[in-house]
Amino acid sequence: MMKHSIFNPCVLLFLLNSCLASTGSAREAPLFDGKTLNGWTALPGGTWTVENGAIVGKSPKSEKRHGMLLSDKQYSDFVVTAKFRVLSGDSGFYFRSERVKSNVSVNGFQVEVDSSQETGGLYETGGRAWVHKPGEEVIGKRNYKPGEWTTLELRAVGRDLEVKINDIVTSKLTNDKGRLKGHFGLQLHGGQDMHVEFKDIGIREITTGTGFVELFNGKDLTGWKTSGNWVVEKENVITLKPRPGESGWQRYDDYLATERKYGDFVLDLEFKFEPTGNSGVFMRIGDLKNHVTSGFEVQILDTHNKKKFGAHDCGGVIGTSPPKKMVVKPAGEWNRYTITLKGSLLKVVQNDVLIQDLDLSKTGLKDRPAKGHISFQDEAKRVWYRNVRIKELK
Repeated sequence: MMKHSIFNPCVLLFLLNSCLASTGSAREAPLFDGKTLNGWTALPGGTWTVENGAIVGKSPKSEKRHGMLLSDKQYSDFVVTAKFRVLSGDSGFYFRSERVKSNVSVNGFQVEVDSSQETGGLYETGGRAWVHKPGEEVIGKRNYKPGEWTTLELRAVGRDLEVKINDIVTSKLTNDKGRLKGHFGLQLHGGQDMHVEFKDIGIREITTGTGFVELFNGKDLTGWKTSGNWVVEKENVITLKPRPGESGWQRYDDYLATERKYGDFVLDLEFKFEPTGNSGVFMRIGDLKNHVTSGFEVQILDTHNKKKFGAHDCGGVIGTSPPKKMVVKPAGEWNRYTITLKGSLLKVVQNDVLIQDLDLSKTGLKDRPAKGHISFQDEAKRVWYRNVRIKELK
């Protein structure tokens, strides 16, 4: 007996579109047009050409610099697919990287791409070096053969990363502390005879899913207000450059404050400071004429390695609660705050360590507003912020 199919192509199209909408991601777009290097910039070291629909990178062993082909645009959350083959040498597929003045040209993550079975691992240049290498349990499954075309899939959403080689997961990180936005890059390792090829590079950008939105647009201070000298730098870094003669902390107009108010949220950001640096993250400010008395502050201060500390040291809630541990890094190094504020409950995680778990209703801050502005303090000390994101909670 013939069975009647209930397949309906219209229903299938509807379901497909619904899936795309629910992930908040666009359809895949090419990062490489297969003909030219439009959209990419070659940095010194080696040569990059297009041959037979592939990007071909070569450099001799005498070349000591690490050559790099860098995407002109920067990207945050995405799924990228590509094919590569390594004919000789050690390469890498960089992502969320920043350009620096060094022999390597960039800092940031790379998916290892070379002739060894370390291919598919994650290495952080200018940071932690090897973060994850493929385990023995996956090396046999992925069937990686140097010199043959190999598929790469890289998913980066928020602080979660996943790498697949030939459809097998080789590296996976959750809640990682690495950079959140930057360039893609193809590497030629210095001091080696290099020949590597990439083709079919495509990206599907993901615009939602984590619930976080960036509070800075990378171009100017739209959405913020200040009379202080806050400057937007490269890589979406916001820095305070104190003007001559400025001092003290009561110049409230010079603080950098959001135009809108926030109630319950998760605020995720990175910061660094100069030696003796001093700033602070203010929240739920009811009156921008006095941030201190109408809101509350999580302190930023150069107190690295301090053994005895209180509420006014880095990580403290000013006037209320010292941090559980002193985990701030030395001046000049990036730190991360993840601040969760829901009702009267406040949690602060600094550099992956819980340093505050506080019920504000049981402190002297119990009468502060339930909703208000967010601001960064101007203490006339050089300070930098980046990757400032917020997720509002219902």
